[in-house]
Amino acid sequence: MSKQKIILFSTELADCPCHDDIFNTDYETLVTYSEEQFFAQLYDSPADAAVLCFCSAREEDVDILLRLDVLSGPVPVLTCSKSVNPEFVRKATIKGISRFMLCSAKPEENRQIVCEAILGHGLRQYIEFCWPASQKSSPYISKLIDEIIYTFPRHLQVREFAGRLGIDRVWLHRLCKDAFGVSLTRFLRRIRIHQALCMLQHTNLDNVSIAMQLDYSEESSMAREFRKELGYCPNKARKLLIGKSPGELLS
Repeated sequence: MSKQKIILFSTELADCPCHDDIFNTDYETLVTYSEEQFFAQLYDSPADAAVLCFCSAREEDVDILLRLDVLSGPVPVLTCSKSVNPEFVRKATIKGISRFMLCSAKPEENRQIVCEAILGHGLRQYIEFCWPASQKSSPYISKLIDEIIYTFPRHLQVREFAGRLGIDRVWLHRLCKDAFGVSLTRFLRRIRIHQALCMLQHTNLDNVSIAMQLDYSEESSMAREFRKELGYCPNKARKLLIGKSPGELLS
């Protein structure tokens, strides 16, 4: 299976430990050294994520963010840097950057940030494709989708989502039935299974690693959800995905 692809923009790659620890080992990474190259690749080459590396940047170089176009496009965009201050986060967020890595952090922590960014972005595309009218059905549902994507893959309870929206669980249940045709509990299970299927199809990770990435307590918990939703285990799903898409298995 092929590796997921990342487009990386860096003015001095030698100063980026994330490149050696993560990008160059876990992913197929295309390095660009100018803004023009970065944007050309970002919109012309299929990729799973993009990373702006500020590891070698001087304080004034961070103003490059002000020159960039808004990055809320086809892939999630992250930054890696030696430090992150509130002003940097503010500028980056305005430009569409949603996740931040610190080079001083442990590689496994940054690896998780990249994984969550890719999973969350693909999740929005999946929801928009399968439930195209859901975002317009209610302002609460639109906010719920944002909360699900932002917190994914953490397992939050229905009461926690209701609290974040400022409504009670009964009302939230009714809104979800109208928007998705199923309860919130089942909706959350379906999107988690979809993301697991995508990882089974597009990565070399084993079932235990996928379960960990998706915040299951153990692999058997993920297997139980597969049986509830699909009627079979992840190993059978892996075989079926050779000729079918995750969406076809869930349809």
